[in-house]
Amino acid sequence: MVNDVIFDFCGVLVDWQPRRALEGLFPEKDVAAFFADDDRCGFMYFDDLHDRGTDYSELLPAYEEEYGTQLGRMMRVYAAHIDRTLVGPMPGMPELLADLQHQGVHIWGLTNWGRDTWPVMASRFPELIRALDGVVVSGRDGNGTAKPDEAFFDLAIERFGVDRASTLFVDDSPYNIDGAQVAGLPAIRFVDAAGVRTRVMEA
Repeated sequence: MVNDVIFDFCGVLVDWQPRRALEGLFPEKDVAAFFADDDRCGFMYFDDLHDRGTDYSELLPAYEEEYGTQLGRMMRVYAAHIDRTLVGPMPGMPELLADLQHQGVHIWGLTNWGRDTWPVMASRFPELIRALDGVVVSGRDGNGTAKPDEAFFDLAIERFGVDRASTLFVDDSPYNIDGAQVAGLPAIRFVDAAGVRTRVMEA
């Protein structure tokens, strides 16, 4: 039986597209380089620091010192336009949450997100967040931990008061799936709402 489902936010509950923060404001080739998979511009590294509790007020000067004025400007624009990255709920997810609640399944949120920008997420999706039984935010609650750290999953399990054996974790990142499983949580990689629905109904 699945009694509880813990959902990742970005890429699972929420359609998050980071490039949108800079698109139309900088040349496309610069935007592509900024978000390149090889992290040549350090976006992913500094985004992880942000997720782990370093606010942009501290992070942005450090980034500019390391990467220079031009990239520093791009990071500042990104930080100022976080709202543009949040496109909307992932298709079918609000309906799935409602159906799970109707069946008596408890639903939770676990997200890597900055403390100082969490109000942007909360104001963009108030109904979605109200539908959840609780949310743990890495930058606000994690004390320096974040997915895929085992300690962060342990924190969430303690906060939510769930039984690992009857809880399903859903995330779009294979690294986070691995981290959840190390922490003793059954986990599936998110493809779409229908796949999660099938997995929970079959449990």
